[in-house]
Amino acid sequence: MPIAFQVENFVVRTDSPQDAAAQNATRVWRWFVLVVSLTGLWIVGVGALSLLTANPVTLNRDQILESTDVVTAVVKDANHGDVRVEKSWKDVVQEDELELSNLRETSPSVGARLLIPVSSSRKGWRVTLSKLPGEPPLVYPVTEESERQLRQLLKNGRLP
Repeated sequence: MPIAFQVENFVVRTDSPQDAAAQNATRVWRWFVLVVSLTGLWIVGVGALSLLTANPVTLNRDQILESTDVVTAVVKDANHGDVRVEKSWKDVVQEDELELSNLRETSPSVGARLLIPVSSSRKGWRVTLSKLPGEPPLVYPVTEESERQLRQLLKNGRLP
């Protein structure tokens, strides 16, 4: 609503084109700030989700089911494939220590606690190969989730 008032012999109007342009610029700036703020919040939210849920462990069903046993083991010597067995999930492995001929291919860290699907052969024990072509055998970090998946696989033959 235009407002006009008279100061001595001059009429001053508050709805001049310059005022309208300033109001329009202010309105555009506010929308810009709002959009940039919402975009920033969205990026922060997506980043937080990716950090908190990135790379969940998923066991390879075929590898687990085709293995002779699955052991929870601690890597003693990655180069020679020596591990200390803590638990045998299928109760086949009776040894306290195993030498896995292809453990080195999985690039484990010494002291790492892993779920390792193993298969026996005439040459001894080895990490069971997965059906992924050209990929090293898979071993899994021991977590509550990986153990839950393993129990489910061994019980039902499939993941939940």
